[in-house]
Amino acid sequence: MSLETKDFYGKNVAEAIKKACEELGVAQENLTIEVLETGSKGIFGLIRQKAHIKAKIQETEEESAKPDPEKKTVPATKNAKKKAPVPVAEEKEAAVAQEEPKATPPSPPPAAAPIAEKDETEDNDSAAKVPVELSETTLTTVKEELTTILDLMGFPSTVTVEAEDGTAQCKVSDEHQEVLTSQEGRVLDSLQYLLRKIVSKKITGRVQLTIDVGNFREKRYQELQERAMEYASQVKENGKTQVISSLNPSERRVVHVALQDDPDIRSRSVGEGLFKKVLIYKPGKGRKNNNRKRGRSRSRKKSDNGTSKES
Repeated sequence: MSLETKDFYGKNVAEAIKKACEELGVAQENLTIEVLETGSKGIFGLIRQKAHIKAKIQETEEESAKPDPEKKTVPATKNAKKKAPVPVAEEKEAAVAQEEPKATPPSPPPAAAPIAEKDETEDNDSAAKVPVELSETTLTTVKEELTTILDLMGFPSTVTVEAEDGTAQCKVSDEHQEVLTSQEGRVLDSLQYLLRKIVSKKITGRVQLTIDVGNFREKRYQELQERAMEYASQVKENGKTQVISSLNPSERRVVHVALQDDPDIRSRSVGEGLFKKVLIYKPGKGRKNNNRKRGRSRSRKKSDNGTSKES
């Protein structure tokens, strides 16, 4: 049996380990595993990183107990059982089995803060947490990088960048608006994310920026406000929770602000990652009914003659 170390890849560590078990033909507990990369889903599905492990078959009891052909075999005695290599090999395997969990991937970082406190697209390193001053040099760098990206995408456009409330407002001409704002703005959000990452490599600190094509952002926000108010009216009429799916942090904030002054309606973001859905519902809906049903089930008892009665 080969003890050669091999590389295995997968969407995550579990899938990579499964491939290693299948190819080497042994169970996971018989493998020595070293995790090199835990894998990443990426952002917007554009940047993906596979999990990478190194694995080899553990040395078996038979292999560890193989006699050296150059040494003479000593006849076993009654006391030789206490010094036999078999228990030692078993202890080694048990020690390896106990140490293996240490090779599992580290726990994921804490979840991002609520959207009202932090934009989830910001970098996590300490340098990126400090916003930089939007000097002319910084604005020029942002403009040049965005222009280059659009050219490479095959959508050359006129770009203007202006500083407004500490944010670099990037305006792109509308020649290719239909393509750049497709999928309800997800393409534009992806472009904005990539631009932020590229600029962060050239400028120390965090550059706050937004990209708009034509007048897409304003129209999108207006549409979300109207939809939020419409869903709130439906919730008041029939009590059924309404959902707006796949919203980025800025869009979710628009919905929350539109409904924050309505005492009869609540909104809440749920989900993981950058895009989440917003629930619009009545506060406390359904909880009282559940408690009442639970109380009834507990209060019903059987009498001595087998009939049920309320306590």
